[in-house]
Amino acid sequence: MKKIIVAGCLIFVSLVMVYSGERKTYSFNDFGQNNSAQTKNADCSDGWRITGYFTPLESDYNSPERHEIEIAEGGKFTFNEEFLKVVFDENEGFGEGWGKTRFGWYLGNYNGRWHKADAPLDANNSPLETNSVAVDNQVIPTDSIVKIPGLPDDYGTKKFIANDVGVTVHGKHIDVYTGEGKDAEQEMYRITFEDDDLQKVCFQKSE
Repeated sequence: MKKIIVAGCLIFVSLVMVYSGERKTYSFNDFGQNNSAQTKNADCSDGWRITGYFTPLESDYNSPERHEIEIAEGGKFTFNEEFLKVVFDENEGFGEGWGKTRFGWYLGNYNGRWHKADAPLDANNSPLETNSVAVDNQVIPTDSIVKIPGLPDDYGTKKFIANDVGVTVHGKHIDVYTGEGKDAEQEMYRITFEDDDLQKVCFQKSE
């Protein structure tokens, strides 16, 4: 790993490009970090699928169908069936992961059961934030700093944290959390880049 060389009062940042297949290594300073991350290196590569996920609100769904489920922490409850399928479709085996119920608490599905929480949770059982991303931890280590410079608007300069995983997230695929409700759902579609529009991703392991 290359280090930043300090000579007298002048600080010179070395940009190191190490080729290993299509992977390159850059100083994180080149991606707009104004903190101690400048002294670290970031692994960058092309060819990444970018998708999004959000937290649906039960109040946004008007289907008359209802479905009863059993929640590990609280017994049996009945919810809007369309809402449940968006959170987790038991036939498909995947979904958004968490949803906000009409009761004000959040409903999630993991480890084969439905669960109740005060917030939508990441893989570390901490509340999801709008800079959370789900990754394959065999490719990007947990809690790494991630940047996706090709995303639109502020997303392209945002510092994401790799604190989540997903049942459909494998290999060079990143799922970006966009927040709650219908606006967040629209953002989810806006930052999705797949197939013919694969993206460059840079990440730096946390200390």
